[in-house]
Amino acid sequence: MTEYQLLDLMYQGFIQNGMYFVAMVLLTWLGFRMAANVASDPNMAGQIFTTIFCLFVGLFFYTTNQIGGGVLNSYTAQLIEMGAGSGTRLSEIANSPTAPGGAMQAAFNIFIVIFQLAIIWVKR
Repeated sequence: MTEYQLLDLMYQGFIQNGMYFVAMVLLTWLGFRMAANVASDPNMAGQIFTTIFCLFVGLFFYTTNQIGGGVLNSYTAQLIEMGAGSGTRLSEIANSPTAPGGAMQAAFNIFIVIFQLAIIWVKR
């Protein structure tokens, strides 16, 4: 397989992952809306179901980021193995804490979930 073919397959994986990412952004927005609505008119069932929804969306968002990181890491390893110059450049990106699936994205996912749960459960 050539360098071009590997890069093309990698970008196709990113397109699919990007579509999931957009869905997670919309579901996260919905979670914030639900949290705000439950906070303005609190009842226990609404708080519990909204909490479960926000936790699931947070887990799915984390998984989507990890899949993006997996795509980047696997194709980067293949490019390095074949001796392509793009593999070296991509490895610098893949090893960054801000890369897809990296530590900063995981921390951001946790922050979003904690923020939503605080809206739901902290009294004003």
